[in-house]
Amino acid sequence: MSVRDLTWSKTEKKIARAAFDNAYRREMQEIKEKVQKKVQNFKEDQDVWELYNYLSARRKDMGGKYDYRYSVLIYVFGRLLREGYVTEEELQGLSEEKITYIKRLVEF
Repeated sequence: MSVRDLTWSKTEKKIARAAFDNAYRREMQEIKEKVQKKVQNFKEDQDVWELYNYLSARRKDMGGKYDYRYSVLIYVFGRLLREGYVTEEELQGLSEEKITYIKRLVEF
């Protein structure tokens, strides 16, 4: 069976949604803190454009990373776990098969 063909129970969908939303909030908080720090340290006009470039890059990254389609959610959780935005504890309740796939992705 392919990762894209996995089925998600109602309980797993709730667990996945909560973990996904928590990861998104964590990463957004990190971005907000970095932006606030950058703004406080503005010294030159060019700093505005550097902030713009930073935000543009982050928006593109976030748009590609946070994809809540069940067909790709295993890959999303693998990346989020590897990057530290989601924890294994938050994924407890997903099937052992899904957890195994996610952990394999972290190893790569």
